Amino acid sequence: MTHPRFLADAAALRRLLGSDLRPLQDGFTRALGLLTAALKAGGKVLAMGNGGSAADAEHLVAELVGRFGYDRPSLPGLALTAPSPTFTAIANDYGFDQVFARQVRGLGRPGDIVFAISTSGNSPNVLRAVEAARELGLPTIGLTGGKDSQLATLAEVTLRVPSTQTPRVQEIHALLIHSLCRGIEEELFPREGVPVLPPGKLVPPDRIDELARAIAPFRSVFTNGCFDVLHPGHVALLQDARATGDLLVLGLNTDESVRRLKGPSRPLHAFADRAAVLAALEAVDFVVGFGEDTPLELIRRLSPKVLVKGGDYTRDTIVGADWVETHGGEVKVFPLLGTHSTTRILQGHGSKQDA
Repeated sequence: MTHPRFLADAAALRRLLGSDLRPLQDGFTRALGLLTAALKAGGKVLAMGNGGSAADAEHLVAELVGRFGYDRPSLPGLALTAPSPTFTAIANDYGFDQVFARQVRGLGRPGDIVFAISTSGNSPNVLRAVEAARELGLPTIGLTGGKDSQLATLAEVTLRVPSTQTPRVQEIHALLIHSLCRGIEEELFPREGVPVLPPGKLVPPDRIDELARAIAPFRSVFTNGCFDVLHPGHVALLQDARATGDLLVLGLNTDESVRRLKGPSRPLHAFADRAAVLAALEAVDFVVGFGEDTPLELIRRLSPKVLVKGGDYTRDTIVGADWVETHGGEVKVFPLLGTHSTTRILQGHGSKQDA
């Protein structure tokens, strides 16, 4: 029997990632600024937390002292969760609520920064450490969950995950830590000419070559169409296409291209609207417009690893198939889902236009 727990948790995480993350992004920008300023000036990061948050604190420090994405000079950081003799001596002699605060007072120096992690935002030992940092004039960053908390009040910057479920909060904390480490690395030790994937799904024409360089290391998948009337067959095709690789690039005919192919009454929806709807689909990673009658030029520029079309095509009728295969890629044809088609939909509404 297949247990659905993993898929259920993955779905819960996707729902969280689909919520409004703009407040979290604002805090992230401020936190990254504080961290890079401190490290650039020679300060160190003092990180702490309990349980899973302790692991996150040690994870952050490991990425700083070691490396995150590429080789560069080591960055100074200490996880106040270790060593065990220090931790247990303080807990035994002064109480567990002082295990971090006493280390902040003993190890903290001007220019250092304190990174405090607490899913509840109310862990007493974390709060005492932030209070100690404030007394020393050290900047503080807090990672918490969505509830109002004392840490959110005490820390100079607080990244509050919009969830009250501890597993979801910790999962986003891990993402934030990775993103902060990546940002620190790229800010302090930039690499010129290294492409990165666009943060948004809609890629303008002047960014296509940049996208091509960024997707080159991935098993990229490409498909295309007018998608004037989105139906279940389209969705099934896009889901199947996405499952064959690391990311899916969708080539979308511009309005002028659709008119040439389908007639003056088409498209029913403008390019911007069609692109927005497609970008909202989980299976689609990037949407790129093309104004030609076929996507051949776009395929040549992107050089995807996999070219996908629906079952109304054969290998010999797929535009760009030769290019993809001669450049080491593969072509896949997926069967159509039922009898769904744009033609049938439009005929049902009195239109005789071809799909």
